[in-house]
Amino acid sequence: MRWCNSQLSLVTIAWLTTIPLAGCAPATFQRALREAIVRSRVADPAARRTTSSSGLRLNAALISDLDDAIVRKDSDKMRQDAERVYRAAAELAQTVTRREIARLPLDERRKLGQEFDSADSTPALSERFDRYVAGVLEQDLRSIEQDSPTSLVRKLRALRRGVEPLPDDRGRLTRRLMLSWAALPTWIGLGMEEAKLAEKNAARIQKKFDRVAIWRPSASTSGSQLERSAPVIVVEWPEHRSYAERDDRLGAVRLAREAGALSVSIDPATPEVYAYESLAKIRGRRYPQLVYVWWFPERPEMSRNDPAAGHIDGGMLRLTFDSRGRVALAETSLNCGCGHQIFVSSDLEQAAQEAFGAPLRDKRFSVEQHVPGKHDLSVIDTFDAPSDGARPTMYLAAGYHEVCRLTFADPSADAALRLVAESAYRVAAYDALDALPVESGVGSMFGADGLVHGAGRREGFLLAPTGMLSAGQPRKRGTHRIRWDDYLFDDPRLFERTLRLPPEF
Repeated sequence: MRWCNSQLSLVTIAWLTTIPLAGCAPATFQRALREAIVRSRVADPAARRTTSSSGLRLNAALISDLDDAIVRKDSDKMRQDAERVYRAAAELAQTVTRREIARLPLDERRKLGQEFDSADSTPALSERFDRYVAGVLEQDLRSIEQDSPTSLVRKLRALRRGVEPLPDDRGRLTRRLMLSWAALPTWIGLGMEEAKLAEKNAARIQKKFDRVAIWRPSASTSGSQLERSAPVIVVEWPEHRSYAERDDRLGAVRLAREAGALSVSIDPATPEVYAYESLAKIRGRRYPQLVYVWWFPERPEMSRNDPAAGHIDGGMLRLTFDSRGRVALAETSLNCGCGHQIFVSSDLEQAAQEAFGAPLRDKRFSVEQHVPGKHDLSVIDTFDAPSDGARPTMYLAAGYHEVCRLTFADPSADAALRLVAESAYRVAAYDALDALPVESGVGSMFGADGLVHGAGRREGFLLAPTGMLSAGQPRKRGTHRIRWDDYLFDDPRLFERTLRLPPEF
């Protein structure tokens, strides 16, 4: 982790020496602020900087929009797209930097305040940064308006080339080269795991649930779309465990400082599920997505020397809605990106059959696709899409915390289930995880590398020869890789590139 952060510092310093200055004093403040953020390791890794413009930050969705603008044939539409990207990227920079400033240690804020004759409070420093971004954005927008189409394309391409890599991409080649002596057995092991994948998926969806505990969204929610679609979470509840019962109880994230370092814990007494909105792009259209993330105190050892065991565990659900506003795709994964799997609506699978015919070789569903040179996404089952706004229900295996089944039927209708306990959880904003109370300030449960503090796994060492960064360790939205790092989970075009989706999606 120290190596990655030192590399981040070098990249940042190089970036800062190349920016066009919008006035000496504002640029000097921005540079000092950035250095303080890096030094304190509070940078948000999912909001990526670019060497092309110092006042912008880009996430996966904005990078995708930027790519769209670059290939526009209509120059007027290209200018419109470019303006939207720059405005949104400036707004993201202001929002994210405000949170980073709030996470700075008090002595860093005081130093900035004294050096630049400003108050050391988060609002004062944020306001100064906002003014800097507004000045840079004004110059960028003027350039977008005045540049020729050829010059504008060059500007957009420079912006795209300058986007800094995600934490797991920095040093990937170096990790592979340093551990090349162990690469062959590691890749052989991954191949063996892949060979068993279909068998494991079948066993997972056929798993029988008996004793269960259920978590439902709180009835006190305000009725937003995120709250109306929040899932019912059913966890297998064995009579006897080889680990603490609390490890199967989801809860709220807590932050503390121990011996100068941040430590994360989960409080099952106050269950929370963290949610945010996203989008998918399919053939030029945008489709809304809702994402839900939950956390458990531990991933217990389920076998002797279990490499997946470790502190803090959790999973996520992403719902993608079709053009009719119905759930068409539901993805589940652990919060490290491991175990990604897809459930598709029976309507979508039927439409795929009509459009493409029978499933491809070695596939079970017509919607599945072969992706050359990469691991294919795994579609493991179908569901009946609700027409009445029913919530999704997920069934999780005890200890492993993997989702085995997803339906839109309420579990209370299943007479075979024996309910042991039932609790309500609060739907909270995912961004709250970057502003958790700690001592007299706030902090994030994630480091500048996107990883949850203190949640490493032994499998991270075992899989390091592949170049993966700390495999198995839970991480922040926007930094998840899935299917052995072949895809970025937040790529808006993930489905367009990996599934056979019918025209009427």
